[in-house]
Amino acid sequence: GAEVQTDYIPLLNSLAMYGWQLTCVLPTPIVKTNREGNLSTKQIVFLQRPSLPQKAKKKESKVNNL
Repeated sequence: GAEVQTDYIPLLNSLAMYGWQLTCVLPTPIVKTNREGNLSTKQIVFLQRPSLPQKAKKKESKVNNL
């Protein structure tokens, strides 16, 4: 009967425009209760962005010219 809510979805959506992707979410042992009795936890979020293919092409062309 518990409902889980996350508040990092807007952050992920804004970073997705620039190629960032969520790779891992680690829950922490930190649990807090607010006045209404709702529980909240802290989480560590890992993001990564794939390397840009344009840089790889430039390096390849330099190697081929040598």
